[in-house]
Amino acid sequence: MPLTEQGSRALRRVVAWFAGASLLAMAAGVWISVATGDWMWFARSGAVLTALGLVLASRKVLIARADLVSLLQEMEQADGTQRTARLESFKRLQRDLDRQIVEKAGFAILVIGTLVWGFGDLIGRL
Repeated sequence: MPLTEQGSRALRRVVAWFAGASLLAMAAGVWISVATGDWMWFARSGAVLTALGLVLASRKVLIARADLVSLLQEMEQADGTQRTARLESFKRLQRDLDRQIVEKAGFAILVIGTLVWGFGDLIGRL
């Protein structure tokens, strides 16, 4: 399996974990709110979503590609200038794709979390 495919799969697992943790936090908020009759718990789950979104948005902490970068550097040293140029283009493209995936997922979680945090307690009044 190519390293780029492994990196993309690892990134997707991170995003899926954060999405799952977000859904779990919201479900727990709904469950506790229904059990207690106090929808403030659902609203508070929005704070958890916001925190998860902030962590995901700080992608530098989450995306560690030291092994990939090290391997690419070794390949650059072993091959000619044409290969080096291709590898540089590859690295630039990979960084851009990673950034887009993580930023979009982090942004979506932040927006949903903020809305739940701000208005989640009103659902019980409907």
